[in-house]
Amino acid sequence: MNRLRSRSIIGLMSILLLLLGLPAGLRAQDSLYTITGRVLDEKSEALLGASVSLLQSDGKLKTGAITAKDGAFHLKGIAAGSYTLRVSYVGYKTHTAPIHLTKQSLTLPAITLQAEGEVLEGVKVIGKTSDVVIKGDTIEFHAGNFTTNQGAVVADLIKKLPGASIDDNGNITINGKTVKQIMVDGKRFFEGDPKVAANNLPAEVVEKVQVLDRDSESARLSGFSDGNEETVINLTIKAGKKKGLFGTAYAGAGTSKRYEANLTLSRFADDNQFSIIGSLNNTNNAGFTDISQDGNQLGFMMGMGAGRRGNRGGGGMPRRDANGILTSRMLGGNLNQTLSSKLQLNANILGGRNTTNKITDSWQQNYLSTGSTTETGKSTERSDKDSYGANIRMEWKPDSLTEIIISPELRYGRSQGTYTSTTKTLEDATSTLINSSDLTQNTLQKNINGTLRLDGSRRLSAAGRTLTLSTRFGIEDETGEGKYLYNLFDRTSTTNQSVDQRIDSRTRSTSYQARLGWVEPLGKGYFTQLTYQIKGSQSNSSRDAFDPDATGAYTVHNATYSNEFRSEYLTHQAGIALKKKGKTYDVTAGVNLESSSISSYSVVGGITATPISRTTLNFSPTLRMSYKPQRGTELRLDYFGRSFAPTNEQLSPVQDVTNPLISYVGNQDLLPGFQHNLFGRFSKYWTKTQTSLSVFGRAQVVQNDIIQRSLYDVTTGKRTIDYTNVDGNASVGIGGFLTQTLPGKKFSIRVASFNDLARSNTYINGDKNRSLSLRLREELGLNYRVTGIDMTLKGGFGYYNASNTLASAVTPATKDYSLGYTTNITLPLGFAFEGEATYTTSRGYAAGYNQDQVLLNAGLSYSFLAGKKATIRLKGYDLLNSRRSIYQSITAMSSTIEESNTLGRYAMLHFIYRFDSFSGGGSKSDMKRQGPPGPPPF
Repeated sequence: MNRLRSRSIIGLMSILLLLLGLPAGLRAQDSLYTITGRVLDEKSEALLGASVSLLQSDGKLKTGAITAKDGAFHLKGIAAGSYTLRVSYVGYKTHTAPIHLTKQSLTLPAITLQAEGEVLEGVKVIGKTSDVVIKGDTIEFHAGNFTTNQGAVVADLIKKLPGASIDDNGNITINGKTVKQIMVDGKRFFEGDPKVAANNLPAEVVEKVQVLDRDSESARLSGFSDGNEETVINLTIKAGKKKGLFGTAYAGAGTSKRYEANLTLSRFADDNQFSIIGSLNNTNNAGFTDISQDGNQLGFMMGMGAGRRGNRGGGGMPRRDANGILTSRMLGGNLNQTLSSKLQLNANILGGRNTTNKITDSWQQNYLSTGSTTETGKSTERSDKDSYGANIRMEWKPDSLTEIIISPELRYGRSQGTYTSTTKTLEDATSTLINSSDLTQNTLQKNINGTLRLDGSRRLSAAGRTLTLSTRFGIEDETGEGKYLYNLFDRTSTTNQSVDQRIDSRTRSTSYQARLGWVEPLGKGYFTQLTYQIKGSQSNSSRDAFDPDATGAYTVHNATYSNEFRSEYLTHQAGIALKKKGKTYDVTAGVNLESSSISSYSVVGGITATPISRTTLNFSPTLRMSYKPQRGTELRLDYFGRSFAPTNEQLSPVQDVTNPLISYVGNQDLLPGFQHNLFGRFSKYWTKTQTSLSVFGRAQVVQNDIIQRSLYDVTTGKRTIDYTNVDGNASVGIGGFLTQTLPGKKFSIRVASFNDLARSNTYINGDKNRSLSLRLREELGLNYRVTGIDMTLKGGFGYYNASNTLASAVTPATKDYSLGYTTNITLPLGFAFEGEATYTTSRGYAAGYNQDQVLLNAGLSYSFLAGKKATIRLKGYDLLNSRRSIYQSITAMSSTIEESNTLGRYAMLHFIYRFDSFSGGGSKSDMKRQGPPGPPPF
């Protein structure tokens, strides 16, 4: 069977290679030409950084460029045909013109852009541009309208954007979607890890922050969505940084032994980019995403205890420092290089270590069929997580009809740590002690994985007939070893129960995917696509438990808690879609038929269990609609379905008892699940009033969702959890933001709203509990900007409530209020002041966890040297030493509140130095131009 699958993948790849080898006589339009020209303003002065785009007849981008200092642009590698040329620049009207390219290169006459809007003589207007501009499916924030402090990084800028948030793990969310990638001037920057750009690039070099949904390579090559798009941020760099070497270095030392240092060095030249980033700090700035992130809470053993397998979710507003105190070190490099007109290269390499020191007080109420219990505890964790990774992306266009993308990636991670905890459980009705326990774990985990992706397309006719092929192959090897010791006393026993054990584990897995697509033009703007996809994975895991012998060495094999387990997952999907593209709309509708199968078997105590296989068949429509009746207005609607497989932990039938109070048992009878996802968005920008509105909604319904079932022994306080499939889990969300520049252009209003309603199911002691939860988050801000002064007043409200069908599962509503004020004032003689004050109050939490706190940060900086390249800053953080880190999680089984240690009050003295060395005739004065140097639409 595996050979048959391998032959299928090889066969699909052979088709693509065969097409690439077609005789030259069958390759029409192989000759490529160049379009050149210049862009000027009304005074016939060159415009540096204007965006030049060449659009095909179907509206898709063919190629693009950014004008140089003399206003010149060069569009290369273009086949003969009819196109539309579009030139845009902030503050000027967009220029469009038809272009007909015959079988020779073309030099255009100078293009003059006309200014739009009015100019106020004798008045320096700060914030002339609006906070947000909506261009089609791209939301564009003008970074200069969101003032950040000296030495701020991109993450500090993103936090100020309407509709954006960054959680305690550094994950960026904008308009309800998680950002998967940050790009720089349209180029990939440390592919797959947005934390690198967010937490290391200086905010002051950014001109604009563009947010858009990027199609997968397969969808981009075919023009048909495959439901695998991702939300990305593109940072455009200020005009003066286009050519030459530039960067920022800073170092800081503070009280409480706090320190931080960072170096960002970049060289941009035309389409080529090279960057080196290094950082070192113990102020909770994780400069990268470590590969052992899943090993947090100490990897393979802690992932099995204390309910860590469950998804965290629930009420309350996100809290900073929820992961204790983090020390981070990293060094990496990123390269974008145009090797020729046909070959482009992107590569990056990164290495680093994150060290976590975390102390947590916890409170958890466990729901029962009748009554409830409360568990309180304290834990400490120290872990070191090393990560190393590299990837390469090569984009090859051998001719105007063919494109091939090859992307290999390799990552290695190592995590080592110690975890200790003490807990006790009381019966709520009588306050009787049910149990008490203490636990110590020491673990070591290693992980190495590699991925190879190949995407290709071949246009077979000028009308748009296209063949696409996308393949992916991945391997992963994870090993773990650890020792754990626990003592448990419960009211049913007269003596303590003790366990001392070592566990060795290993998991090896492979995954593969191949997708073949055929696009056929039908005429009059209609296209159809046929697709076939095969996707599968195989995982082999082993677990060996050892008890100590008489000498204390762990040599006695414990067969009861040891096992071998293997699972295979395979899906076949066939689909057909119809696409209609008009002047103001683009609609794609289709249907997919997907067969999913899963098989598994286990070996426990040397006995092989009977293999189990399950197959499901799912039918789902697909829909994507984009309607743009006018510039700055878009209505978008997307629907797609996707299957998912249970994990080995959910399937493995061997009981895991590494935690004295909770044990897990897998279920080999689990079926694959299937998600139905719907997303909609309406965006509009009014140029005259500088008003931006974006409203989004989403919905998800899950078939055969995988949930936990809980069996709780109220006499001992022990819980046993297994897994089952259930229908009925669903969620809906609606939100958006509004920004409005007020008359006079000194004030602007920013409003944001995020609201979610979720329904989830579980079983407690055989009784089904259905939970319905509502989460609201509302924000309102007022910004004031004049020369030298930037002030923002911002209020927030968070609400969470959940109702349960079990009468004993009662959770009070929680409410979080916040009022914040930030100010940045430029003073004479190079001085500047920055201040932040935030008042928060919380209600509805368990006793001792409601809070009223005032957070104060303040700093004074002095900039000197030519161009103010150097800055000294003294800043105090949490001046009242009042910060608390509280996190609430509510599920259908329990309600949990955790409070972790924070950085506390400290002061830090920074030295910041900005350096640049421009080439190609560029100068420092380039940075003073108002226009953005950003990339053409992509």
